[in-house]
Amino acid sequence: MKKIHLKQNSPPFFFQDSSLPFQGKIIHSTDILLHDYSYKNVAIIGTDQFTVTHLSSICHTAHSVVVFQTKPEFILPKTKKILQQLLHPLLIKNRHQLNHRIQSLISLRFLDVKVLNHWLKRQLSPNIASLPSDFLKSDDYYTALQENNCELVTWPIKEITVNTIISIDGTIFPIDIIILAN
Repeated sequence: MKKIHLKQNSPPFFFQDSSLPFQGKIIHSTDILLHDYSYKNVAIIGTDQFTVTHLSSICHTAHSVVVFQTKPEFILPKTKKILQQLLHPLLIKNRHQLNHRIQSLISLRFLDVKVLNHWLKRQLSPNIASLPSDFLKSDDYYTALQENNCELVTWPIKEITVNTIISIDGTIFPIDIIILAN
């Protein structure tokens, strides 16, 4: 049996392996806007600002979207209106001076408000003890993940075949397009 390594679930692994049997499109997240996802089965491996920003629009056109999460990220609201609902007015005036700890807490509060399903909330909760290098911003990422045609997968990827991705738990996902995040 082939050993599975954690770095195999990271997008750079897929860029360096040119022998993948996958027959569909493999695109980088920076090229998301250049492709049409209408009625396609889309897999997103990893999370970056591009995938967080455009997940909602992909979900609206694609037949199905599977997000393979390598690790939970800190997501902050993008617009001031949502931020104002989460923060005290004095903090809003000085929001650019907020330290990482406070931003992490705001991120967790945003997750708590947007995601009602406790299991999904647990899967999306980043480790508050680890200091994030950056925060991703989106108003509708969590909403998109809760769409009927979108699924979050936290299991590592076991294998990529001609037109499917198989997770380590044995679940098979039919895929037409793979989007690789940074």
